[in-house]
Amino acid sequence: MSFVKDIERVAIAVRDLDRARSFFETVFDAEFENIEDVKDMKFRYQPFRVGGKLMELLCPYDESSPIARFLETRGEGVHHVTFQVDDLEQAIAELKKRGVEIAYRHQYAPDVSFEGYHWDEAFVHPRDAFGVLIHLAQKRKV
Repeated sequence: MSFVKDIERVAIAVRDLDRARSFFETVFDAEFENIEDVKDMKFRYQPFRVGGKLMELLCPYDESSPIARFLETRGEGVHHVTFQVDDLEQAIAELKKRGVEIAYRHQYAPDVSFEGYHWDEAFVHPRDAFGVLIHLAQKRKV
């Protein structure tokens, strides 16, 4: 049985949040949620739904942001795919058994939440996943 619960969302890195939002609203009738600020990584993101599926726009506000570095080297486009897991530690252990290393683990301060959830996160490097940054996320309701 898979340790992946769901493909939770696809994230798109953009330089101009308003312009990207306008595009997805106008062309695809996207329904946007509130903008969230990831202060420790210096970017904002805005979740939205198209056809009932969750996506998000990522936009840096500081050149030291990992999103800014991504835009500089790769340009606008798909940044990552989020796989939701019930137990991040178990998912990491299972990946290691399958020969996949975690490139980065991110932990937020206990008082930080996004979209009404506390997030525990880990990332599989794109070089190990055919050019795709895989974001593993365990979400716990606040």
